[in-house]
Amino acid sequence: MSERILAGLTGEDVYNHGAGISAYHEGENMQNNAMTELESRGFDPDGHRARHLLREHVEASDLILVATTGHLDYIAERFPEASGKTFLVRSFGPMAADLAETLPDGDTAVRGKALVDAADARRGDYEELDLADPWGMRQEVYAQIADQLEAALKPVAAALEAR
Repeated sequence: MSERILAGLTGEDVYNHGAGISAYHEGENMQNNAMTELESRGFDPDGHRARHLLREHVEASDLILVATTGHLDYIAERFPEASGKTFLVRSFGPMAADLAETLPDGDTAVRGKALVDAADARRGDYEELDLADPWGMRQEVYAQIADQLEAALKPVAAALEAR
């Protein structure tokens, strides 16, 4: 849901892709409850297929947003060079909100790099907030997770807007 929410909030200026730390569901479509939740909020779930996180995904990414501290640990262990650009999604939203006005004017790439650098420098100032995995749960749980994702990703999208 995170990938599709961010894509809906940012448009074509941000290349955004999701991947998981396990290959267990690789190739599968997203859960029906996730699709229903995204559609109800005006986001497009079509064409999603689960994929496993690979080194090339990490290397091609300027920012990596993860759901849990376990995911942070996974990235740090397997891709230590990416630790400075990897954040918990629910923690990164408040960082982006606080840092948006300090970012330089410029296009999305300029603002994005400055946001990641500034957030990395202030990482310890923010509570680590995990995002629960709603896989297989009731629709209400998917709605709660989508609420948390929107709250976290709206300030990210706003901070990345070119100006």
